[in-house]
Amino acid sequence: MKSIVAVSVIVTCSLMGSAASTAERQAQCKFVFEGKTIINGRCNFESDPDGSFRLWDRKHTVYLNADGNSAEATWNKIPGSFHADSPVGTLTRKGACWVNEKTEICARSLQSQKYK
Repeated sequence: MKSIVAVSVIVTCSLMGSAASTAERQAQCKFVFEGKTIINGRCNFESDPDGSFRLWDRKHTVYLNADGNSAEATWNKIPGSFHADSPVGTLTRKGACWVNEKTEICARSLQSQKYK
């Protein structure tokens, strides 16, 4: 339930243009779930001061709610769906990525050369 509330807050803030959010920008992104690469390349990216972020392309959206060195994330498993309500579980930070046994979510500036 906490994840659903967190995602609802993130979606509401992003739709309202919350002052706590940074501006939307392009980034180099990677999202792998259960061994399948879902996003790998340029995407839209928006972050919050606490390290939480949203990334999306034409078909998929990923919401990551950071809490220190761990995070909960959800995504829209159905391409094109506006509901990013499929959980990926608890993730830990590894450089520019957040990972667990079945998921990898990475985002970096387009000026960077690689994920760190």
